[in-house]
Amino acid sequence: MVKIVHSKEMEDYLSNLASEIESHYNIPDLKGSVAQIKWARDIRIKFLNQAHDKDKNLETLLPLQNKTSASWWINNKDLTLEQLIEKSSQN
Repeated sequence: MVKIVHSKEMEDYLSNLASEIESHYNIPDLKGSVAQIKWARDIRIKFLNQAHDKDKNLETLLPLQNKTSASWWINNKDLTLEQLIEKSSQN
């Protein structure tokens, strides 16, 4: 059995990686409590990775850039990528 250990170094690495992705794609900062932002950032990066894997073009993802509320990402974490894109386009 493999035990996964979360360390400060790993958290820092993942945070820096998220910052690089956000900077590269010019994604605005999230708004919310520190805990909400940390959680929502992980969710947002997961969806961006899915979009990249599915070769979604940037125009399709533009509505997601406007979603800067950490609670919006948390509340929609269980949607599929397609549902998330559709929901972000509606508002």
